[in-house]
Amino acid sequence: MLFFFLIPIFASSQITLDSIADGTGFTYIASPNGTGPFPAVLYNHGGLGPVVGGDLRATSVTLAQAGYFVRAEKRQETTAIAGHLAEVETALDDLRADPRADTSCVTIMGFSRGGLLTLQAAVLHPEKVHAIIIMAPANANGQLDARVTNLSPVDDPSLVLVCNNDTFQDQHVILAQMAYDSLIGAGKTADINIYPSFDSNGDMAVTSADDGHELFFDVQEPYWSDVMAFLTANCAVSGIHKTENLRYQSSVFPNPLSKNPRLKFTHRTQVNTR
Repeated sequence: MLFFFLIPIFASSQITLDSIADGTGFTYIASPNGTGPFPAVLYNHGGLGPVVGGDLRATSVTLAQAGYFVRAEKRQETTAIAGHLAEVETALDDLRADPRADTSCVTIMGFSRGGLLTLQAAVLHPEKVHAIIIMAPANANGQLDARVTNLSPVDDPSLVLVCNNDTFQDQHVILAQMAYDSLIGAGKTADINIYPSFDSNGDMAVTSADDGHELFFDVQEPYWSDVMAFLTANCAVSGIHKTENLRYQSSVFPNPLSKNPRLKFTHRTQVNTR
C-alpha cells in the first residue's frame, strides 16, 4: 500500500531573505514581510572547517515562511572550536537588535557542534533566550561533558533530537541522552526524541553504511514537524497565517515507499532578496 504525506504550504505568503557573504558560504537573515516584531530564531550549524553541517538557507526560508524572524550565522572556518561561542553570542545579540525580532520570544537552536554551542550560549545568557533546540550535539573534546555539569542557569524549555544510528562522527545518541538527563536532573523542562535509524543513502535499506547524523543535514521529516510543534508551543506565531491560505502537497520518496520514507519540504513562497 502506498501512503502519501501532506505538507502544509503557505501559498500566499512572502518573505524577505538577506544573504551575507561569509567565507565559502553565507549568513542568512530571513523574515516574513512586514514590520513585525516576529518571534525570533537563531540557527547554529554543525560541521568542521569549511564544511557546513545543516542547510542554513532552507532552514531560514522555512522558518520565515512559518512566521519567524531567523538568523542562520555562518561561523569561521576553523576545525578548532575556539572562538565559535563568541560568534554565536554576537549572532544572538545581532538577532535581538533587529527591530523585526520579538525579544520576548527568542529560540536558539543548533545541530552537532552548533548544538553544543547552543547549549553553551543558553547557559551563559538565559535572559536572552526563551526556548532551546539541541540536535545531535557534539562533544568537542569534552566540552559538552563539562557544560552539563552545571545547567542551573537554564530557565527555558529544551528539546533534544537525535537519530538512533547517529554513531559515525561520535556516539551522538549517548551525548544527546546525557544532555537531556542532565537537564532533567537539574530540574529543567526538557523533552528528547530519538528517531528510528535513518536511511541516509536512500537505498531503501538501513545498514551500517547509513549515517543518522545526515538526518539533520536537510529540512525534512521526521524531525522538522517536532521542531515546528515545539516552536508553536513556546514561541507561537499569532495572526500571521490563516487557515484559508494553506495548501497541501505530497512529497515522498522513494516511490514505492520503503520502511524509511524521506519527506522534504517544498517552498512555494515568493522570496524577496536584497
